Amino acid sequence: MIKVFSADFQENQHPCLSALKSSLTGLGYEWISHHAGQEVFEEIKTSQPDLVLLDPSLPDQSGYKWCERLKNDPETENIPVIFMNTQPARNGSLIQSFESGATDFISVATESTEVLARVQAAIRNKQIACQATTLASELNKMNTELYERNIQVEKELYVTRQLQQSLLPPFLKEEQPPEDAGGLNSLAKCHYKDDHLKISGVYLPCDSLGGDIYDVIKFPNGTVGVAIADVSGHGVPAGFITAIFKSSLYRTTHNFSAPNDILHQLNNELADMVKTGEYVTAVYCQIHARENDQANQPGHHLLEYSGAGHPYPFYYCAAKDEMVALQENGTPLVWVKGMEYPLGQVSLAPGDKVFLFTDGITEMRNTHGDLFGDDELAEMFLELVRKNRQDNTPILPEIVARLSDYTQGHPLEDDVSMVLIESF
Repeated sequence: MIKVFSADFQENQHPCLSALKSSLTGLGYEWISHHAGQEVFEEIKTSQPDLVLLDPSLPDQSGYKWCERLKNDPETENIPVIFMNTQPARNGSLIQSFESGATDFISVATESTEVLARVQAAIRNKQIACQATTLASELNKMNTELYERNIQVEKELYVTRQLQQSLLPPFLKEEQPPEDAGGLNSLAKCHYKDDHLKISGVYLPCDSLGGDIYDVIKFPNGTVGVAIADVSGHGVPAGFITAIFKSSLYRTTHNFSAPNDILHQLNNELADMVKTGEYVTAVYCQIHARENDQANQPGHHLLEYSGAGHPYPFYYCAAKDEMVALQENGTPLVWVKGMEYPLGQVSLAPGDKVFLFTDGITEMRNTHGDLFGDDELAEMFLELVRKNRQDNTPILPEIVARLSDYTQGHPLEDDVSMVLIESF
């Protein structure tokens, strides 16, 4: 119920007061009258009315002082106060009323209909202010809860990112640059090396949880498997599917040998497990050491590969000083169960290189929003391979440096992964 508090009025002193009381009580308002002196303030604090009506000339002290006291107390500061002058207004009464904190000033000459309208307007404004205060309090509470929840989510995502990065293959510490060297060289990790083969990788995570993963698998027979994959989308689902892919890849590669058969089996397993709409693009390679014979020089390797909707790997042939894309590719994993995948082969002679990557590289943007692009990556890779042959400049760190120069601080929109296979 809406309460109106009338303080220290003699009802016959203001011509509109009786009519106002009758109108408001008729509308269901509660009318509270109080004629005592110092008890008025405590009564207002106790009853918490929606509006206080004051006479500027109270018997014990100025009504302006009473208004100032109400506005300076946290328990009553939001209650609107209207001065109803029972005597002809003196010069400055209106200004003094507003300076003391009053909402309105109604003179003795004001008509009763206007008095009612102005009183109801003050009450409506009070109700709106209360609703706004309540809403602001609820929003602040929700913002606090949301902030705390976001902090918790960020902590969980950080842990998830760490777990996802732990899925990457271990690296050879002895092949890493000294810790004090720092710089971009430390981003490239060497995961495998023997007398004729070296496999290195770079993983650059974006701010959100991504779906890139690569792996290097050493088999007892001397064969080395190399896989790179990219789960569509971002967030927890993509990160979770990378873990599923890693587990399925390990199991499948120990039960099948040909890369196309491995992708066929992976596709069937993932199609049964992934029902969220995501899919996986991937390339899987197996590198075999060839036996010496009249047709092959010592140290040559046979690389077998198969792709599933993934960007084509680059193959650099040192003898011809040229680069081609390895285009044996099928549909992404998960799309259609039972798909068959093509098998490709290349002979890796000393100096040859194979570069695998995810589309996070070609879809990098600069500050103008321009994509880096496939052609630009191919040209850059060929240039860096030739530079490496001349002065042994590390290829992967230089790729990262040039990509960094291109983006000019533009944040990564996707994970970036790359693997370099080098034959000696």
